[in-house]
Amino acid sequence: MEFNDIHIGMKCGSVKGSGTVTWIDGSTKTIYIANTADNNSFEVDFDDIIEDPQAHNREDTYY
Repeated sequence: MEFNDIHIGMKCGSVKGSGTVTWIDGSTKTIYIANTADNNSFEVDFDDIIEDPQAHNREDTYY
């Protein structure tokens, strides 16, 4: 994935959790994501974005 592929409203996952992109800072390549569970925002460096098409929350469990 390229940095230019990311857009506001996109669902994505990261090492910090998953959610919806709310803001993109192109100068620092920082992406601000709103958590899907409680709508709290957190910032993620572009290099920490997971390219897996399935975005999971940290609370998700796998069987």
